[in-house]
Amino acid sequence: MSFLSYSKNFQGIGDIFLRDPERYLPFVQLLDNVMSKESELSKAQKEMIALYLSSLNGCRYCVDSHSRVLTNLKVDEDLVCSLISDSTDDLGDNLQVVFKFVNKLTLNPGNISKVDIEAVRLAGWSDQTIEDTVCIVSTFAFLNRLADGFGLEGSDEHFQQVGGMVAQHGYQPLVKMIKQKVSNSLEEA
Repeated sequence: MSFLSYSKNFQGIGDIFLRDPERYLPFVQLLDNVMSKESELSKAQKEMIALYLSSLNGCRYCVDSHSRVLTNLKVDEDLVCSLISDSTDDLGDNLQVVFKFVNKLTLNPGNISKVDIEAVRLAGWSDQTIEDTVCIVSTFAFLNRLADGFGLEGSDEHFQQVGGMVAQHGYQPLVKMIKQKVSNSLEEA
């Protein structure tokens, strides 16, 4: 059930992007970069961060989307459920430190300090990984608010399709769709 008159048939976040492709293309390119750029964090770990912070933010649509991506990436379902329940106990110690940082950056961003950054470093992560984590949290905070602000709910079929696409191809197909829509709009103008 979307809240806006023109979005009542929207199934997912892609529908929002396609409605106003010129507005959202730069963001979708950022999303693809953040989630697909080479990193110490694996694709699954990045998606786990997105799932975890979406759960912390209470964004049901994004939780369902990332749960399905992780299922398609063959991540243990118990781990997925644990992250949704705000438990990181099933993660290795060094990854738990990253998720503690994600928790604080999501729920208390104004209280991040050098101590938090140093804890991630001491767990063996590079400054680039800290930046990657900050970018994931920031990017999905926007997506969470966008999905919730529009009132997106999605459907099982939608989550199945999106989960399979993102697990297999990342966010690049979304970038291509939006670019094509922008190109079509420019040709029509």
